[in-house]
Amino acid sequence: MVDVASLEDVPLREVWPDEARDFTPWLAAHPDHLGKALQMDLELEGDEVAVGPFSADVVFRDANTGHRLVVENLLEPTDHDHLGKLITYAAGLEAHWAVLVAKSFRPEHRSALNWLNSLSGEGSGFFGIEVHAVRIGDSPAAVQLDVVVEPDDFSRRARAGIKRGGERVVSDWNAAYVDWWAEFLPEFHQAHPGWSNAQTPKPANWINFPTGRSDVKYGLSFAYPTGATNYSLRADVYLWEGEPAYQALEAQRAALDDACTLELQWEPLENAKASRVAAYLDPVDPADRESWPQYRDWAIETLGELRRVFAEPISNLP
Repeated sequence: MVDVASLEDVPLREVWPDEARDFTPWLAAHPDHLGKALQMDLELEGDEVAVGPFSADVVFRDANTGHRLVVENLLEPTDHDHLGKLITYAAGLEAHWAVLVAKSFRPEHRSALNWLNSLSGEGSGFFGIEVHAVRIGDSPAAVQLDVVVEPDDFSRRARAGIKRGGERVVSDWNAAYVDWWAEFLPEFHQAHPGWSNAQTPKPANWINFPTGRSDVKYGLSFAYPTGATNYSLRADVYLWEGEPAYQALEAQRAALDDACTLELQWEPLENAKASRVAAYLDPVDPADRESWPQYRDWAIETLGELRRVFAEPISNLP
């Protein structure tokens, strides 16, 4: 007979005795736990972040979009106090996303978050997450974060679409990009497991993947290179605060070019704060669906090569 153990609930206070001293620091130190639940690549911006005379529990950035996400947490059932704080902190920090983490959700608070989501625009909204601790036998406790309230992406796309004949619809281009990312992301995750939590296709021509630094990203986009008249598929190392980090990488340019199998384009982007090091597949046609498998293979391989060559230099940036 196979011996099968039972999964047992663990009291939250046994794992985190104090909400402020134990649970909030744990959330801040483990962004990937929350990121997996939200399908986002989260990077810590700070904990106990000042909002006027108050302080938000934890503030993250979505590595993909750069948008801010504020978290209010409690180890008890939801209450008016924490829900009100969440709204106050999200407004004060101009956050795109607001997340309430609690032991359980009272029906009225779940309804309140759903109502707030019905008023929110695309790319913003409220999440409700229940936290549980479990163990098997004498094993250490494991955390479970279950999403119980989330924005309605379908209705958002309808509201954010282009108005035609009195009705709002998603543009043909944006709908095509949703299809592209829906096919791309599963193969990307299969080729590069654990790199990113991004799962939801979006109606945009670009996506970013984390490097471990908030100011540097790996990017993939359909774009017009300088002086070109056709679309290119571009994979890049994108440096938000361009010059200092770019110069630090460019000082290693000869070695990085030699180590990389790609033809790298070094682009300081003098008229912008950002800079990038890029590789291009040119020309491409995003509307040519029969070529998508070829584009997808190139993108997955190229992003992997950029990561192989640049991961260590990026981690060593000042």
